[in-house]
Amino acid sequence: MESVPFNKRALKYMCKRMNQETADDDIRKTVQLFSELKKNGPMFADSVLVNGDSKIQALMWTNGRSRYQYKMFGDAITFDTTYRTNQYDMPFGLFVGVNHHFQSIILGGVMMRNEKQESFEWVFKEFVSLMGGKAPVTILIDQCRAMELAIAEVLPGTKHRWCKWHVLRRAKESLGSVYTQNKDFRDELHKILEYMLTVEEFEAAWAKLIQKYGLQEHPMLTQIYELRQKWAKPYFAGVFCARMTSTQRSESANHMLKNFVPVGASMHMFVRNYQKLQFDRDSEENFAEKKSHLVSTVLKTGLPMERHAAKVYTPALFKQFQEACFKSASYYVENTLVINDTYCVTHLFAERRESWSKTSYYVKVHQPENIFKCECGMYEHIGLLCCHAIRVMAHLKFTKIPEEHIMRRWTKNACEDLPEHLKIYKGRSPILESTTFRHTTLYTTALDIVRMGDSNPEAFDLAMVRLSDARDDLKEKATEKDGKGLEDILGKENIYINEVDAGDINLKSSMRIESRKRDRGRPTNARSRPGYEVSNPRTKFCKTCRGKGHNSGKCPTNDGSNKKQRKEPKCGKCGVLGHIRTQCNRTFESWFR
Repeated sequence: MESVPFNKRALKYMCKRMNQETADDDIRKTVQLFSELKKNGPMFADSVLVNGDSKIQALMWTNGRSRYQYKMFGDAITFDTTYRTNQYDMPFGLFVGVNHHFQSIILGGVMMRNEKQESFEWVFKEFVSLMGGKAPVTILIDQCRAMELAIAEVLPGTKHRWCKWHVLRRAKESLGSVYTQNKDFRDELHKILEYMLTVEEFEAAWAKLIQKYGLQEHPMLTQIYELRQKWAKPYFAGVFCARMTSTQRSESANHMLKNFVPVGASMHMFVRNYQKLQFDRDSEENFAEKKSHLVSTVLKTGLPMERHAAKVYTPALFKQFQEACFKSASYYVENTLVINDTYCVTHLFAERRESWSKTSYYVKVHQPENIFKCECGMYEHIGLLCCHAIRVMAHLKFTKIPEEHIMRRWTKNACEDLPEHLKIYKGRSPILESTTFRHTTLYTTALDIVRMGDSNPEAFDLAMVRLSDARDDLKEKATEKDGKGLEDILGKENIYINEVDAGDINLKSSMRIESRKRDRGRPTNARSRPGYEVSNPRTKFCKTCRGKGHNSGKCPTNDGSNKKQRKEPKCGKCGVLGHIRTQCNRTFESWFR
């Protein structure tokens, strides 16, 4: 040991200095990576929180696609900070939402040095700032007290709820043999957690469960019952959560992140591999988007509203609507209980339901907007009509879902953010085929500017500045109209178009399709063949007597009149008819007589 040229203290100092140099280089590479991402995507944004010693306390970033998705699907999000796989052991939080295909979308990521209230306040404030200043309607979190206080301080208008899984994860350990060895108790507990729709049902079922198994004094159940407004499903009735009741989507994204980010990754490598996860989720969404416009749906219930829902909703949400239509068949509308446009919907097999189960629901119809409000609160919670409202609509002979009940975030066109006055430019509109010269020239010039502005970030910034200035200057000039613009022309033609459509309807109602003679037998899907391709099939019966088992040549009733006369044989020697050469009796000498 005396021959070693350094001691233990010097070795620790050298390792500390090497780690400091590595950290400084990591920050430099991270800043360089962010500059590269901003250059490739102009909408990429990041924010850094530093302390008085210029040390990073939090680092947040998001890209342009996530900011674009937040505009449509940022009403309900989840946030979780359970991921710590990085070189500096910093908690990593993910903002996750759900799109119109029920897929998880990553809205942003943040690295934090600690999980104090001040740090969370900065995180939520910067997240809303990066997303354009629009706060989410609902946010689901775990039971972190610092996070709850930060949301109440920074986002006072946002409703926050606890993750149901985090609240009940200690049920197995706390309840012991009551939970692990009693299958009936587990089934009843999960039925209360999953299938309760109203507060009355939850309260009655919970009281019955506690009394049945003698758990009135259990500390864990008493604690979570006192906080039931934060996690129980019935108390979510008036809170829009996009069908999310836990932070499972955030934890699922954390699990997927482990497949891309190696253990102990540096900061810049963490961000780089995070982009791979973002690309993977974007690819899955693009595939689902294409599939929704190509795959045809299968109608099962026969309700007219089902056909309309298949055209409007994505396949994932249409499946949920189909289940609601199927459940609506188990209810009927009591005509005797219709008071002030309030209908009572009752289950057909009410006597077979649980004693605490609610079997009748009241649906209020607001006229003339055709707004249906059910006491189960499913539409306010998910954005999808419940089976009770669907039964009332079928009773009132609705053929389409009212526009007020079609939430745009669940439709196939949810990602199309064109303003209302620019909807005529969506797709290949036939209106654009017959426009004025003035409109056509402006339209083609604007498209040319868009093409050149999309070439690189500098061209994009220049195009946006010039277009914004032009729009501000044209606001005053465009107030005076000469009646020859496209909007003015469409306004004049609307009345004529409506009259023509009404005439077409009357003409079509008087038209009839000529009835076609159907072929005998079972219908076939084979093509209709012309006459020259049709051949007469061979018959199994005799043509003479119509008997079975023989043909006309062997018919016993045939007298030979129908047979073809056989030609008499002619002899090759003498030329006489009636015999052949081998049967001829003439000798050679008779030829000379």
